[in-house]
Amino acid sequence: MATPAVRHAAKDVGTIRFSAHSRQRMLKRGLQFSAGQLARIEEALITLQHKGSRTSVVMVDGAALVVSVPQATVVTVVDQAGLRDQVFTNIDSAVFA
Repeated sequence: MATPAVRHAAKDVGTIRFSAHSRQRMLKRGLQFSAGQLARIEEALITLQHKGSRTSVVMVDGAALVVSVPQATVVTVVDQAGLRDQVFTNIDSAVFA
């Protein structure tokens, strides 16, 4: 997997927000999303909103983002290494972005 381009220091990007917890996880794991990846995440969010999802896992290039859809907020982020043996609960949908 190619390393994503450096982008994401702001709390909010477009319509999607990153919680303090998710920002801490990203810093700890060295995760950064490019403008293109953020656009794909936002497109996924719009689709999830139209489908009536509440809590979703958005997969983007090996990272999993748990998103509160009504609040348009990334709650937590898990990198590819952290996905091993990971169990997501209380999720009503998943999408690959």
